[in-house]
Amino acid sequence: MTIAIIDYDVGNLKNVHTALKDVDLDSVITRDPAVIDGAQAIILPGVGAFADAMKNLEKFGLLETLNRNVAKGKILMGICLGMQVLFDKSYEDGQWTGLGYIPGQVIRFDAPGLTVPHMGWNNLMINREDPIARGITPEDYVYFVHSYHADPADFDAHVVAYTQYGGVRVPAIVRKDNVIGMQFHPEKSAAVGTRLLMNLKECLK
Repeated sequence: MTIAIIDYDVGNLKNVHTALKDVDLDSVITRDPAVIDGAQAIILPGVGAFADAMKNLEKFGLLETLNRNVAKGKILMGICLGMQVLFDKSYEDGQWTGLGYIPGQVIRFDAPGLTVPHMGWNNLMINREDPIARGITPEDYVYFVHSYHADPADFDAHVVAYTQYGGVRVPAIVRKDNVIGMQFHPEKSAAVGTRLLMNLKECLK
């Protein structure tokens, strides 16, 4: 079982690779379409700006590869910025088109008194049952760092778990069929992050 970690110059690749190794998942950091096609699942990490992420995916010829594999039903999991590009569009420094796998947009935090970026540990509230969040409770905290958040077209259908930041319900885990997103960093979220990656492993069986 091999996981393809997409290398498109905006990711926290080595930490993700190490976290997968900790749950006995083999992974390879790659941008080779043939390697991605041969992997059992794909992880799209990401740190930085939405526009840069989409430009790099196009520059490295990865858009068609991702579309092909998602259409086949292969699991794709986006982390942080990698989750945000799963949506239709973002309003980060303009308006940018995303991958369009999950209906919705990405918007900046805009509520009185909120510190932006949202950075630190927040707990997860389950919105709907899903195997990717098995065993997660409101006492479980994960690590976030982001200035923009997902605004799904259908919150109830596609948000598995969320966190509260001020008065904002922030989608933390999203899923539509074989496409999964985590706004936080499971690779930096200690035992809870490990549990979530174990859940991912179970989803691949």
